Amino acid sequence: MGWFRRSRPAPATSDEHALVPVPVAAAPALARTERALQMLATQSAQLHSSIVHLEHRVDAMSLTLGDRFDGPTHNDMTDARTHTAKVAAELSRLEINIAARIDAVRSEVRGSLDDEIDLRRTPVDTGF
Repeated sequence: MGWFRRSRPAPATSDEHALVPVPVAAAPALARTERALQMLATQSAQLHSSIVHLEHRVDAMSLTLGDRFDGPTHNDMTDARTHTAKVAAELSRLEINIAARIDAVRSEVRGSLDDEIDLRRTPVDTGF
């Protein structure tokens, strides 16, 4: 069944721009158009359901992959902080040992030479 705008005068009770049913047998082109529109509506509904299905699958995959690649846990952070503290303590210990050795070498050099050499006033290589 097709629908055309009313071209003849309408009764006083209906709207002037109302749609009037037209028998399909009277207009074969209208029947083809109606079938084409029905097919397009069916295909668009199928596409919509396929897209919704794909969206659900992508959401499920993202949740699955998200569980596999979790971020660091509290224990991981604690282990990293402990390791950093151990490395910092070791560097401090090495710095103190090196400073003590430098002082020992400085005192030996001062004792062996008659005139005093101030090693703290030697130029520092800044790399420029």
